Amino acid sequence: MYDGLKKLEVPTKSRHPGARRGLKYGLIGLLVLVVFVVSTGIFTYLKVQSNISKGHRNFSGLIAPPPKGPLNILVLGSDARSVVEAGQRNERQFRGGSGQRADTIILLHIYAGSKHAVLISFPRDLRVNIPGHGINKINAAYPLGGANLMIKTVSQLTGLDINHYVEVNFASFRDIVNAVHGVPLYFPKPLYDLKSGLNITQTGCVTLNGDQALSFVRARYIYANADLGRIQGQQRFIRALLNRVKSLGVLLYPPTLIKLSEVAGKGLIFDKGIDLGLARSIANSLKFDQKNVDFRQYPGTPRYVGGVSYVVPEPTAARALFNSLKTGGPLPDVGKTGQSLPSPSDVTLSLINASGRSGLAGTVRTKLATKGFHVPSISSSTKHITPTVITYQAGDELKAELVAKEFPGATVKLATSSQLTDIVVTLGRSYGASAASPTAKATAKPAVIGSCP
Repeated sequence: MYDGLKKLEVPTKSRHPGARRGLKYGLIGLLVLVVFVVSTGIFTYLKVQSNISKGHRNFSGLIAPPPKGPLNILVLGSDARSVVEAGQRNERQFRGGSGQRADTIILLHIYAGSKHAVLISFPRDLRVNIPGHGINKINAAYPLGGANLMIKTVSQLTGLDINHYVEVNFASFRDIVNAVHGVPLYFPKPLYDLKSGLNITQTGCVTLNGDQALSFVRARYIYANADLGRIQGQQRFIRALLNRVKSLGVLLYPPTLIKLSEVAGKGLIFDKGIDLGLARSIANSLKFDQKNVDFRQYPGTPRYVGGVSYVVPEPTAARALFNSLKTGGPLPDVGKTGQSLPSPSDVTLSLINASGRSGLAGTVRTKLATKGFHVPSISSSTKHITPTVITYQAGDELKAELVAKEFPGATVKLATSSQLTDIVVTLGRSYGASAASPTAKATAKPAVIGSCP
């Protein structure tokens, strides 16, 4: 017999047998739970890694990122129909040309430490120099030389090293949306686009399935400015998708994580440096929080050149934007879209004192001005109200949310008539009163397509 057992003192009779049995079974249950959690975690990790590896490809032009440095990830949306199942190729959103083009071009810059990111959309008609091919629209780089030429073109245009590449096609985009059980988006009115197949008959919060989401992000003719409007629509959708993934806790739920990895391995294409470890690191740092991602657009102006419609770059603004990303400095006020995170300096507001308290508007104006808000005018109203009211113009939802943080408990709503400033704040009797909880939240109800309130 093993000598260690001889030295082990085992009581022949317990004074509390029931307690010992409970302890024993409790320990066994805990052990089973630990084994289950660990084995599930290992299974999930191996399964996800195996699925992801199916999408790995080799690309030229990618530069390994510095240790603990920033990351630049080029994300390309391809309109390839070849990956669509035969039975679905006659569906409206999958009809179209036989070629393969760059339908969406996005550069995701993740700062060192991964706490904050900037997402920059490139207009498809951006007039650029494609290496070896001369001046053309940026989306021509893909059919001319595939992913490698697109990587080289974007790197040359921005002056940034491209560290990773991800390509999403129609079918995989649809499957990703279905894997997270749809993405809720707010629609203030019904929308219909014959060419993309978009047909939203409801108003309010609508959970888009994969087919509906694909039709929405491809729709151009629901916007007055076509492709540039579509960029903002795509950015609104990405914000909503971030909210959806965050609410589901995807990284903590193995079935959804495995499903997403299956979709990624089957339909996405990416470089071999992208794996579960990198994805987890980025996701855990950014926390899938839309407030950690700033949305921009490559600065340019729509213009005809030689009878061809382009978006002509604004070189000075572009240099300022990409130099700030290269150095890690503060972002300049260029390339902002309706989905860009506003700062107080971006907001111009008017104050109306309807509280009945003399001098209140002046006091609030001073407070707001010290924080950077522009407050060109204040006035008083003889008609007094109780709650403070914040009104905003369509497209200024994010500005309204920023201002609302300064007025806990305020009512936030779309202006029913034109107003000279982005935001109008009508101060009510409740402003500054103890009844207004500092933790009360005021939320802008979207007047345009956006995340669900």
